[in-house]
Amino acid sequence: MLGLISLNYKIAPVKIRELFYIYPDEYQKIFNEINERVTLKGLFIISTCNRTELYFETTKNQTSHNKTYHSVIMTLSKLKRFNDGLRPYIKKKEGSFEISEHLFRLSSGLESMIIGEFQIVEQIKASYNICKDKKMLSPAIERMIQKSLEASKFIRTNTEIDKGGISVSSAAIDQIGNIDNSEDLSILCVGAGRTSKLSIKQLFSKKFGKIYITNRTEANTTHLLKKFDLNLVKFSEWKSKLESVDIIIFSTSSKKPLLTDKDLIHIDSKRNKKIILVDLSVPRNIIINNKYDNVELVDLDKLKDKVNENYNRRISEVKKAEKLVEKYVIEYNQWLDSRELRPSIISIKKEIKSLMSNTENFENSNGEVQEIYDKFSDRLVKKIISVSENGKNTEALKIINKIFTDD
Repeated sequence: MLGLISLNYKIAPVKIRELFYIYPDEYQKIFNEINERVTLKGLFIISTCNRTELYFETTKNQTSHNKTYHSVIMTLSKLKRFNDGLRPYIKKKEGSFEISEHLFRLSSGLESMIIGEFQIVEQIKASYNICKDKKMLSPAIERMIQKSLEASKFIRTNTEIDKGGISVSSAAIDQIGNIDNSEDLSILCVGAGRTSKLSIKQLFSKKFGKIYITNRTEANTTHLLKKFDLNLVKFSEWKSKLESVDIIIFSTSSKKPLLTDKDLIHIDSKRNKKIILVDLSVPRNIIINNKYDNVELVDLDKLKDKVNENYNRRISEVKKAEKLVEKYVIEYNQWLDSRELRPSIISIKKEIKSLMSNTENFENSNGEVQEIYDKFSDRLVKKIISVSENGKNTEALKIINKIFTDD
């Protein structure tokens, strides 16, 4: 059985999503702890700023689907020390069609906060490599991930769903980019990863003024400093810029907040104009509870208005992509069904070969009997695939197995 639990931006606010962000060093622990409750054949985890999702496969004789979902949810809640009830923030999916459709939509940018944004593809690949290295993937889950990446590539090539250079970072820049005299503004980017790179690229396209960058590991800023006209700020000194810069964009993987009320309480009164703080991180880099006259916070939840605007602009391309997703979902599920046939086909071929090996002069037939065997078994296999509806008709499979394997 394939199952999925999804905690995503559609049903869970960022303050919940950040609690359930799963770090790569937690993957194995989650896999092991779920396995102590139920038997898993495989587990795939993807955790980003907008979602945490667990795709799992259990053995066929698993007593209860509900028990499996309960075990996955309880393991997550225990790991993250969350006692308030997770179910309101969880979407459950069951069955290979529904789950593969969701993953293929996800990899194709159809489930992104910003429709058509393909940053998710790199995140899926990274999670796939981690889970594969840790031997967490079952053949069915691994094939589903590979097929989702294949679908993503085809859809990106054959539709215009990703045209326009959209991403969460560009949506944030668009939101703050309507400020007058942007060329006079100074901006500090905290972080040097992919999201920061996209933000910086967007800032230069909008012709913002002086741009600073800081990162805990200074060496990771080298490629950005070479490519863009940036000013490096030591990570130990970046808070000194709170009094002078106009905008700060945070996009780090820090497990702890980088900016709190403690940092802002004295800064607010010292500033004579507003500072805009943009937090693109999960867990959040900024945790503030107080309201300030000269501080404006833009986080991921505040970008949801851009989602509807973007969807309406791309609705025709969305429909094209959805039709293509259907094709890949069917192909994947046909492959899954054919796996059910494999043991039967192997058994049938073995039985036929056993019968033919008893044929007189089988060993000295110069390959003639072998050729007959090959043709006969191939035709029989094709017939079995047709009669059993590629393995979906379990009653037909039982009868076929009884004919060929029972004494």
